[in-house]
Order: sequence, then structure tokens, then C-alpha cells
Amino acid sequence: MSGPSPSPSRRRALRLLATGAVLAVAACGGESTGPTEEPGVASVEVAPDSVSLQEGATLQFTATVRDTEGNVLGGEAVLWSASPTGLVTVSSSGLVTTVAAGRAEVTATAKGHHGSAVVVVTAVPRDYAIVAAQLTQGVQTDDGALPMVLQGNGAVLNVLVSATPAGSAQMPIVLRVTEAAGGALVFADTATTTGALVAEPSWDAPSAQILVPSAVLRPGLAWRVFRDPEGSFPDESAEDDVFPRAAPAALATVDVPTFKLRFIPIVLTSHGGSRGDVSDGNLDAYTRVLLSVHPLGRVDIAVRAPLTTTASFGTAPRGGESAFWTQVLQELDMARVADPEDADAYWYGVVRPPTGFNYTEFGGYGYIPGSLAGAGPGTRTALGVQVGWFNVESQSRDLVAHELGHNFGRRHSPCGNPSGVDASYPVAGGLLGRAGTDAFSWSRGLTTFAPTIPASTGDAMGYCHPVWASPYTYDGVLRFRSAVAAVAEAAQEYVLLVRGRVDGEGVHVDPAFTLRARPSPLAPTGSYMVEGVSAEGRVLFSRRFEPAEIDHAPDERTFGVAVPLPPDVERALASLRVRGPAGTATVERVPLAPPPGAAPGAPDVAREPDGLVRITCHAPSARGVLVQDARGAVLATSPGAAARVAASPGAALTVSCSDGVGTVRYEVVAR
Repeated sequence: MSGPSPSPSRRRALRLLATGAVLAVAACGGESTGPTEEPGVASVEVAPDSVSLQEGATLQFTATVRDTEGNVLGGEAVLWSASPTGLVTVSSSGLVTTVAAGRAEVTATAKGHHGSAVVVVTAVPRDYAIVAAQLTQGVQTDDGALPMVLQGNGAVLNVLVSATPAGSAQMPIVLRVTEAAGGALVFADTATTTGALVAEPSWDAPSAQILVPSAVLRPGLAWRVFRDPEGSFPDESAEDDVFPRAAPAALATVDVPTFKLRFIPIVLTSHGGSRGDVSDGNLDAYTRVLLSVHPLGRVDIAVRAPLTTTASFGTAPRGGESAFWTQVLQELDMARVADPEDADAYWYGVVRPPTGFNYTEFGGYGYIPGSLAGAGPGTRTALGVQVGWFNVESQSRDLVAHELGHNFGRRHSPCGNPSGVDASYPVAGGLLGRAGTDAFSWSRGLTTFAPTIPASTGDAMGYCHPVWASPYTYDGVLRFRSAVAAVAEAAQEYVLLVRGRVDGEGVHVDPAFTLRARPSPLAPTGSYMVEGVSAEGRVLFSRRFEPAEIDHAPDERTFGVAVPLPPDVERALASLRVRGPAGTATVERVPLAPPPGAAPGAPDVAREPDGLVRITCHAPSARGVLVQDARGAVLATSPGAAARVAASPGAALTVSCSDGVGTVRYEVVAR
């Protein structure tokens, strides 16, 4: 059934509604109407469409939304945006605020349709100046006096740019590195200022940064930095747009010996063979903080064979007291001194606290050498808990830098209430006192800029975490590395290694061993003396030494003196005597003898259920055992007549049985 045709005006109304989205059906007097539709968005207009404003100005923009017929649609939601970012901001209602000089586009969007306007931001007349610029590889002094260490991290140029009045501007900063003689260009790079430029900028937020790759750094260069060389951001004076003002600055550099570091897994035979977790696969976790905060230059880092010890970590759940760390540290230092390779390497032992322990009294120990004449050549030995054991994730990584810092002659900084504080530390609370720069991360490609380390961060030699090196600590390590580390150690020869400790109860001497090792440097002013005495009471040799300081044991010092020992002296030696301010201790020789009724022979060798090899000297009078591999590297040392080692079946081993003074050596094979 059909009804009457709509009138012309009715047909026009239906056409106008044809593109809408709303359908309405109504009945009136038995007559129905057809579908009606709401008109859609066809265009968006922004007003004003072009405007020039000065920095810091505001202006209300409007958006007009129209349909396909050009009719204005009211009530449509409009989304405002601006690009590029950093030049203007725009609110949800279209209020534009200018931030920095440049050309920006303000856009209004409604249901997928866009309209835009151009905003040209002109700069407020300002005086710009490069206030300061410094090169750093992690930390720098106020006067920029710390030199760049060659063959290490790249250097970061931090630049401070001031603006009066304050404002934001993304302007180019150009670094030019040239030959000091002749001015030939060696390296150039450009950065853009970021953030607000203020009248008094600080190192806490550098205005711009430029990375100078390590390969560029060498003696004989000079550097200078320029602000906006093409004049896009002119100011009142061009004289302060370059730094240094008068002429390029000489690039200060220093070369230090290659830093050799060997990580040693420590195996705890008293706790089921618990072994420190360090390998080529996780070395980065152990070295990142170390390489970031200390001036090391070239590095040679590797993992060596494990060292086993009988030292007890304690009784679960609490352990790691001083006696444990002191014993392991002495044994590790003996292994380092006796090692046939890398005479100038530092050793870092890695301890895994046994299962069941959730607390350790100390996280690590390290020697603090007063000079090269301490306990062992240079006392280049430290150890600590393995990475990942502490609740504070960064603590064990920081620990490597901390303990090796002690090996570099540094004492504690007063952050976190440690003992043995360096009274000369210049900043209250052991804080940096000046912002640092993570040059390591940028130069290794881990970041795209150099993160700034807040001045409120704790110094690496304190107990706070995370840490960074203060200028004071960095400078002290650099001076130590430049002087002490350059001293060559003697070649190996047969020595008598006399070990022990000095504490409040006097002098204590451990079993001595004769082996091939590097002799200790002479210390003519040492306050202690070790003497070898014959059966007739004749002094066969004497050697002065100074016991070594340990970072966590101010009342206890240890010594390890390697004395050259010709064969005739070794045969005549009947006792050892160590004397000094704390008293005198003497060890008498007790010749090794087999058990009654047994013939002299090589030690017993047996594989135990946990996989370790037990080696037992035949003589029950043995006071100490030393086990070395075929190269002469120390695998284990133990008081008494037996030791346990990690060794593969068929491995050739040298076993030294000590009677306290003399040594008998045997060649055995691990089963």
C-alpha cells in the first residue's frame, strides 16, 4: 500500500538529513515519516590560522567544526595538540602558551578531521653565554683539573649555558678538538641544549653534553666549545659565546698501567663445597660500577681457577665474621703472590654464602697498602660476596669497586657509619658533594647520553648504596695508580713465605711454605722483623716488614713476607722468629715423619662424594698443606695435614707438606 508523496520542502529536509547517523520514526495521525540522520563532521578550522608571538605569551585558539554543507556543528569534541614538542604547549580548551623560539603547528582534531594553525615564536631579547665547560670521564673537580685517562672510557663534555632572562631554547653547541700545535681539526661534534636555560646553571643539570670517543683522546690536543656559531639565536655579546674565552684549552691526559684483574671463585669445603658464582658470562655485573667510577684506563679482566678454603662461614643463619674473611684473604693473597702469571694483577675472590645463611657480618675484605712494602707485593688482594646475594641489588656490584678502592690505598668515607674513616674526607656525610657523570654508559653504547649522578649520592668508599666516586676518591685512586701500580715486581724464585697476623693478643705465625713466588719488596723502615734461625741460634736471614692494614679490622693486621731462600739456608733453618711492637712469636721446626711403622711416601689422594679431592700428608706432625696445579697456581691451602681441592681426574698436582718451618714437596695425580 502506498501513501501520498512528500511535498518538495519535505523532500529537501530528508536530503539534508540523509548523511546523519540518527534514525527517528514517528507516527502522527496514522501517517509515518521516513529515516532522519544527523550530519557528520567534514572539516575543522582553527583561528587564528597564523600568528607570531613572543616567548612566554598566551593566546586562546578556537576550532570551528563544519559538515559537508558548510554548516557549523556544535558540541563536537575537539582534541588539541602541538608539534614539535618543546616550542609551545596547548591546553584541552585551545589555550596556547609559547615556550621557546621556533615555528610550531597547533592542530585541532574532531572525528578524524584536522585543522591547524602556524605559531611563530620569537625570542625574548636575551644575553646568552657559555658559563663553563668541562671534560669528565665520571667525575671532575670544580676547576676541571682531573686529566682524561687514556685508553679507558670516552670523555663527556658537559656545557653550562646561561640565559638572562631565563627561558628555553634548543640551540647548537659545537665542540672542536684540534692539534695544539698548528690547530688542525681532529674531532668536532654538535649537541643541542635541552631544558630551561637559567641565569645560574649548575653541573646538576648540564645544558648540553658531547661524547668524545676514547680513540680521540691523546696528548698534544686542545679543545674549545662554541654557542650557536651561525647566529640563529643572537644576543647582546658574542664574546661569551665561546669557551674558554681567550684560546683553546690544552687537553689534559694521563696514561696509567694496564689494570689487570683476576676473579677467583672461592670454594668453602666446610659448607658442602659452596662456590662463588663468577664466570665469563656474568663478569659485566661485577665490573660495571668498577669501570664507571675508578680511573683505570686499559683493562685486562679474566676469571681464574677456584681456590678452596677450610675457613668456616659460621653457623646459620648468621655468619661472615672477621675471622672468616681474614683467613680467606690471607690464603688468596698467598695464591696471588705464588701465581706464575700476571705478577702485577689484582685478585678478587668471590664468596657465595652457604645455603641457610641470610646475614653476613661483613660483605667483603680488602688490604689497604700503606706502601709497596706491605703484606705481599702491593697487597693487591680483596674479596667479597657474590653479585645478587644482598637484598639491595646494587650492593654487591658496588662492593667490587669499594674493596678494590681499598687496594688502591683508600680508607672509608663517612657514609653509612663505617669504621676506619678517612679523616681527610672533605664532604660531610661521605657524599659526593658534586654531581658525577656516567661517561661509561654512554661511551659503551648503553645509553644515548651521560646520566648525571646527584651530588647527594654516597661515595664509593662508604656504606651507602648506590654509589659513585667523589672527586676526592677519584683523585686519590688516580695518584695511586699513576705511582704505585707502575712499580714492577720481581721475578719468581724459591722463597720462604712466612704468614701470620698481629692483634691485641700479640704476634701469631702460620705454617710457612717454601715455594716459587715473587719476593716481597725490601722495607728497611718496617716496624717488624722476620728472622730465620739455625739450630745453633745463628740468624740465617732477617727481613723487615710492615703488617698490612685491612679495611674492617683496625685492631688486626696481617703479614705475608716472601723471603728469598737459598738451598743451603733452607737446610740449616731450624726456627722462625717474628718480632715487633706487639711482641715476639717463634715457630720451631718439627721434622715430618710418617706414622709409626709406615714408610715415607706421597700423600694420600681420594675423591670424595661431593666431587672434591682430599689430599692428606702422611706425617701426622704436618702443620700445613699447600696444593698447586701443574702451572704452579695455588688451588688450596689448609692448616693441619689435609686439604680438599677442586681438581679434574688425572690432573697433575704438587703437594707441599709443612712442618711449620720446612717444606717437603710431592707430585701426585688427582683421582
